[in-house]
Amino acid sequence: MDHYSLEEWLKYVKNELGVKEREVYEDHLYLCDQCLEVYLAAMDEADHLLPSMPGKDDFLSLIMTQIAEESNKEVPLVNETAKQKSVSAGETWFARFFSIAFVCLLLIWGLLKMLGGSKNKTENFNWE
Repeated sequence: MDHYSLEEWLKYVKNELGVKEREVYEDHLYLCDQCLEVYLAAMDEADHLLPSMPGKDDFLSLIMTQIAEESNKEVPLVNETAKQKSVSAGETWFARFFSIAFVCLLLIWGLLKMLGGSKNKTENFNWE
């Protein structure tokens, strides 16, 4: 089995390979643990090549502030959702009751038809 070098895996990580070559590399990763380790090393090395994000701490603070603001806005929405659930629960109860009642009526109608039909058969039966 041929193994790929770190430079080859760096080309893969940097997306410098064609589609077919990438598929060959990916298939190889499923079979070769040694190349998987080299691939992970290439990923770590490529991570150092990426530019660092300026204001990383400020960005985190901004996101946390937005989450806090959104969570304050969502409190009334939770109550509205509870109201919607209670309304939909009533509608669901009616739909279930209506369905069950309809099925019961169909069953009773079928039984009456069946029993009504069997009376005619016994009356016409010759007991000789």
